[in-house]
Amino acid sequence: MPEQYQLPGIVSGLRWIADGDYPAARLASHGPLGEIANVVHYLVGDPVQQTFDDFVELGRVLRENGRMPSIRPLLQISGLRLLQWQAAPRALVSAEVVPFRPHRGVLLLIEEPAGARPDAWLEWLAAEHYPELLGTRGVAGVWTFGATYAPVPRGWRTDPQYITVVYLDEDPLAVTAALAPLVEQRWRSETVRPVFAGPLRSMISWEAWV
Repeated sequence: MPEQYQLPGIVSGLRWIADGDYPAARLASHGPLGEIANVVHYLVGDPVQQTFDDFVELGRVLRENGRMPSIRPLLQISGLRLLQWQAAPRALVSAEVVPFRPHRGVLLLIEEPAGARPDAWLEWLAAEHYPELLGTRGVAGVWTFGATYAPVPRGWRTDPQYITVVYLDEDPLAVTAALAPLVEQRWRSETVRPVFAGPLRSMISWEAWV
């Protein structure tokens, strides 16, 4: 991952994994994404298009130089735009910096449109759902991404999709269990259907809570 920081548009890179008891704690798991074992998440800024192109080229160079000796099957790669971001009041940081605050793991939600227009659903997320979610112990913040119409490299996903990252600063397994009833409310209107909903742990053991 460090090599990607040479690209001007790479703002941050994080990796989370689902091992041990994590797969059994999933709230939803359908199709190929049910095989998720780890997730790499990059935040990209300007120049976005050039960064996408350079990212693909850098990956090729790293593979040729033996920097990727073990490659897991790629389930999906996509470039989404940030739609919503909120922080829990107790986190004491602004919503814009939540991903940079130390966290123990995340609850990852991947959803697809089910036919109805998502406008009312997105408004409900921002006005009601996320404030309630952020009031739960262990939740530090939430960022939601949606599909973009900007060009992406060949082979990247282009179909509409929503990916939400709920940042957790307490045990991800326990917090996910506590959030389950709230998360399931997202799908009652049938505006979207869940593809994946489950906890992943951070690969960094932060000393902030020792």
